[in-house]
Amino acid sequence: MRTIHKAQAPPILQREQQKTPPSSAREAETRWKRFRKTHGKTEIRACLLEEQWWLCGYTELSLTDFEHGFHIEHIHPKSTYPPGTFDYHNLVISALDSDALKSFPKLDRFGGHFKQSHYDAKLFVSPVLPDSQRYFEYLSNGRVEPAFKLSTEEQKRARYTIDLLNLNSPYLVNARRKWLMEIEDEIDRLLDNIPALKILAECELCDTNGRLRQFHTAARERFGHLGNQMMKNACPKCLGINEI
Repeated sequence: MRTIHKAQAPPILQREQQKTPPSSAREAETRWKRFRKTHGKTEIRACLLEEQWWLCGYTELSLTDFEHGFHIEHIHPKSTYPPGTFDYHNLVISALDSDALKSFPKLDRFGGHFKQSHYDAKLFVSPVLPDSQRYFEYLSNGRVEPAFKLSTEEQKRARYTIDLLNLNSPYLVNARRKWLMEIEDEIDRLLDNIPALKILAECELCDTNGRLRQFHTAARERFGHLGNQMMKNACPKCLGINEI
């Protein structure tokens, strides 16, 4: 899970925020649907995709050509927290649109459509937290697990988040495994050619026209210090808040 640097809310959302916030799940749903129909959906999606570098806020799937679509996700569900319906810091883009769910087996679903209205603010590791990346590590077999150096309480939070979002769904595990296998094979091939390895790190970790490649954090772990240094030199804007 890559930390999302939230920008200022777009004007169309700021105008909505000046109104009294919804106080019930029904009001939240009604007002959100109305807001989306008045072109709010298009503007908000564009802003969210830009600040997320076109990656899913939960899985880091690339949404540039993702065939299963995406949706605007309320981190704290509006059904259980109506006042947060128009809070920009409560909004991210998550992979899978409503239509895609029809073709996805339940065990393969992930992200916001798997989480639904379940949410414990004390346990959930939100992608808008400045240090959210440090809670997870990505294995070569495609699984994501709580980072080894976490405290017991932090590991509990990481595990809760992984399970709530189904980040180890068979679909995601398979996609990560294939992606990481290709990267690891290329790294092994170039271990004796540092200049070429640096070029590979720059291609995998730095943005192209404001977009990052999928599973960015997992790929970054593979390049270690070399990858971190490459990002600091070539695209410091892609770093986490605590790294700048």
